[in-house]
Amino acid sequence: MISKHVHYEAAHDNYGALARYIADAGHDGEKCLASWCAGCTADDDYDLAIIEAQAVQSMNTRSQKEKTYHLLVSFRPEDEARLTPESFKAIEDRFAAALGFSEHQRHCGIHKNTNNIHMHIAYSMIHPERYSRHEPFRDYATRDKLCREIEMEYGLTVDNGREQKRENALSHKAATIEAQTGQESFESYAKRHKAKIIDALKTATHWQDLHESLKAHGLGIKPHGNGLVITDLHGDHATKASAVDRSLSAKHLQERLGEFRPYRSLRQVQELSRYQAVPLHRSPERGELYV
Repeated sequence: MISKHVHYEAAHDNYGALARYIADAGHDGEKCLASWCAGCTADDDYDLAIIEAQAVQSMNTRSQKEKTYHLLVSFRPEDEARLTPESFKAIEDRFAAALGFSEHQRHCGIHKNTNNIHMHIAYSMIHPERYSRHEPFRDYATRDKLCREIEMEYGLTVDNGREQKRENALSHKAATIEAQTGQESFESYAKRHKAKIIDALKTATHWQDLHESLKAHGLGIKPHGNGLVITDLHGDHATKASAVDRSLSAKHLQERLGEFRPYRSLRQVQELSRYQAVPLHRSPERGELYV
């Protein structure tokens, strides 16, 4: 599972719009399986609770920052069969407690698109009695730690977290994409072919050799900013070259091959594979949460 804080600038902060989106999810390819509110005197009246939360937020006139904390929690497709409506609510309670929002108003919803299931939570950052603004400190570390605990307790697939510094750990962006879509990210695809690329680099004497080795897998390489990126020759995907392997960083490659040189079409290179966003492994237990 992956958690992500979706940031908003204060000018674009709208608790009501977010809460209504959470309950509706009326855009293409997605539906809301369940929605609820908590921490509100309106009890189970979802719409009335939105008005209540907005009224509380308006009582804080000192803060010029955003007053809504939007949390997205995504689960692997193979974990869907292990989750129930009760477990989603229990998991949300755990996040509220860990982030310091247990006493705060919030609106929650379970969304399902064609590939995965995920939970949206809108937390009002304004305390309903003190009207003070609460912003969790180092929330990313708190959330990642809690994700690993919940994965162990519920028997869920372990995703790469910030504290997991394995060599092949995905970036937070790529891991989130895989959790949301249930498909292999471009970064994963590039890393899957890392060994072949590194082997080819060992015998490369100039940039053209590296370009041809990458092209065999539908990949390219080009400068971006102060570094290099691995690109998808058949799409708009890209990832930092150093994220695939440190030996592919601009510094290392330029020390070995000299100043960067673009690809020259000297000969036809047979393409052995290309990135196609294939589905990740799915559990045979996977099924619908609701009927």
